[in-house]
Amino acid sequence: MLKDYLKNVKKVRVEKEVTTRLEVAHYLSKNDGIVLFEKVKGYPDWKIVGNVCSSRKTFADILGCSTESLVDTLSESLMNPKKYSVVRKAGFLKNEFKEPDIVKLIPLVMYYAEKERLYSSATIFLVRDPDSGLQNASFHRMMYLKKNRFAVRILPRDLFNIFKKNQQRGKDTDVIVICGVHPAICLAAASSYPNLNELELANSLLKNNLKCINVNGIDVPVDSEVVMVGRILSDEVADEGPFVDITGTWDNIRKQPVFVVDKLYLQDNPIWQVILPGWTEHRVLMGIPQEPRILTIVRNAVPSAKDVFLTEGGVCWLHAVVSIKKRHEGEGKNAGIAALSAHPSLKMAIIVDDDIDVRDSKMVEWALATRLKPDEGVLFVKGARGSSLDPSSAGTGVTTKWVIDATIPMDRDKRDFERVEIDWT
Repeated sequence: MLKDYLKNVKKVRVEKEVTTRLEVAHYLSKNDGIVLFEKVKGYPDWKIVGNVCSSRKTFADILGCSTESLVDTLSESLMNPKKYSVVRKAGFLKNEFKEPDIVKLIPLVMYYAEKERLYSSATIFLVRDPDSGLQNASFHRMMYLKKNRFAVRILPRDLFNIFKKNQQRGKDTDVIVICGVHPAICLAAASSYPNLNELELANSLLKNNLKCINVNGIDVPVDSEVVMVGRILSDEVADEGPFVDITGTWDNIRKQPVFVVDKLYLQDNPIWQVILPGWTEHRVLMGIPQEPRILTIVRNAVPSAKDVFLTEGGVCWLHAVVSIKKRHEGEGKNAGIAALSAHPSLKMAIIVDDDIDVRDSKMVEWALATRLKPDEGVLFVKGARGSSLDPSSAGTGVTTKWVIDATIPMDRDKRDFERVEIDWT
């Protein structure tokens, strides 16, 4: 499915042989669009691709909508996941390696020179909850240790909760890790929603065209380029990091669980998919799935909320702009407080009127310049729990958040604040 997708999209082809040591990362950092590396030194059968999910337009095109309506369209898909078909054949099953020496078989990439770490950054973990039976898909970076072992970064979300359940029962956690998939599967795996099977969301995004095969009790997309079957060990950890996170700054070194690959499966002439840490694709994939949830929760507080955008300058994670059709005084601050609650990592919420395009930074700044009285429109929330990725919190995760209400006061003539257009007809 990834191969078919790449055939039909614009991309930069790098035909010269590249090394996985920093050169792939260099090319990706110089290009905003998809980059396909045709020849990889030491890995003659492989190609590498990156920046697959680096723009909002990519997902808008997949969903058949405009970038302006992407949030609402994605919200509809989240509310209507569709069961995928389960088949008995998959191309990757033809090439099996037991207890593989990973670095000899897969072109793991070194993104940054610091301590010369090899990472997989576009790997998606598939796991099934031992109690509910619900399957989960989520992105997790893996740092290569040796042979068939990785340290895997697990945040306190679904996979973490499942891992903890098994750990308390003295059991390893059976997982399947996939890499090299259609961007719709990437978007689904980056989404978080209660009781969601992310592959069903992917099937909805793909218009019912997702096919899976059951491997060891876990459903796996049949067109996955790389499939690793293994276990997250219940009783072993290793140092993971340093790693460049979404803010473009170094994340901490932490003790993290160890993942052991028991079997590796590969498609013929496989493609290794990568995400350049701390750059556009990393941010877009983390940010876009949060916007539908923010908009839904803001609409509970202010039903006339129109749109939301996690800004690029705020690394698609820490700053949001929300537009509302204001009906009552105070709704701007209500919308801002709701946005902060909806996305706990959010540090700043700017609220604007519905005539402002939230994706146009010049228009947003114009609203701040012409409609905001800072002593009345700015609200600070001190001592709030924020993002652990924010360096300004000095590792505590505690910060000051702020709401900026840049909406037109209800007691003023709206015409005084409207942008004058030239009518030449």
